[in-house]
Amino acid sequence: MNKTNDSIATNNNSVVHNIQSGVVLYGRHEFLQTMPELAIPCIIVLGFASMVGTLGNLLILFVIATKKKLRNVESIFIVNLAISDLYVTVVADPMSLIGKLEGEQFFDRYTGLCQAVGSICTISCVTSLTTIMMMSINRYFYICSHDLYTRLFSRWNTVCVCLSLYLLGGILVFLNLADVGDHGFDQKSLECIWDRMASYPYTVVYSVVMVWIPALITITAYIRIYMFVRSRRRKLQASVNSDRATSSNHNVKSLHLAKTLGIIYAVFISCWSPYALVLILDTRDTYPHELHVFCTVFAHLHPSLNWLIYYLTNKKFEEAYSETFAWLKNVINR
Repeated sequence: MNKTNDSIATNNNSVVHNIQSGVVLYGRHEFLQTMPELAIPCIIVLGFASMVGTLGNLLILFVIATKKKLRNVESIFIVNLAISDLYVTVVADPMSLIGKLEGEQFFDRYTGLCQAVGSICTISCVTSLTTIMMMSINRYFYICSHDLYTRLFSRWNTVCVCLSLYLLGGILVFLNLADVGDHGFDQKSLECIWDRMASYPYTVVYSVVMVWIPALITITAYIRIYMFVRSRRRKLQASVNSDRATSSNHNVKSLHLAKTLGIIYAVFISCWSPYALVLILDTRDTYPHELHVFCTVFAHLHPSLNWLIYYLTNKKFEEAYSETFAWLKNVINR
């Protein structure tokens, strides 16, 4: 732990306050001991999110692998989303717990660990949020321009798109090698993440690429879908041609999945927008660390909720989940 003239410390394990920026440098268990009203809820939420999110995302992968009715082009995006979310629930959430309990000193003992965790977390989060963006684009072409859909979203093209999303996150990380930004332990959010103060332009680009571009494209796609479906319904109401009504079932059925993705988008923007705003607005690192902790923990909830949204809003996934739960119950009772 580095000490400066602006720091106050009574012993090697005490809380250190940086007067200029308001940063509190916590040692082992000190966050829990000095701020239990914030630390305990954060620890409970992160622990629950890690456990439930891991089981839920594994469940998504299992039902898609075992249920033929779920294996289609759209499921490639869902698998990609579940895999990227698994990193957060399996690695990032537990490492965040360790950071809040043990402080930076734990990661100082393992050279490169915190930087690796933060770097891979960047790739995972960018992949997760841009996958949601690509799912909305997929639904737009499926509903509004189906002729183009079959050419654009072949299985091979979709797999290539999913892989390219990891490359996008990787570019943000590789920029660190050119001394653009960095990753490490953040003293305010108390976890391994990219260094938001290393380069403000990099922080803005990070926020825009990870949150605001996917959010803008996704909401635009859903507005276009809504307008298209509304226009189509008006035409159907004015028509007595049963053939036209039958052909529209293709779009109506697909609209159910679009609604599911719309709810995922709403959860996504609710979880990530506070975090993205704090990143851009806290240019001098003066915002209280309690706000940073809250925003990062809230953002971490997103990867733990997607599987539940499928269960609550999509009948095919609800049936697949129920069949899997019934099978597990039979296995346990044998």
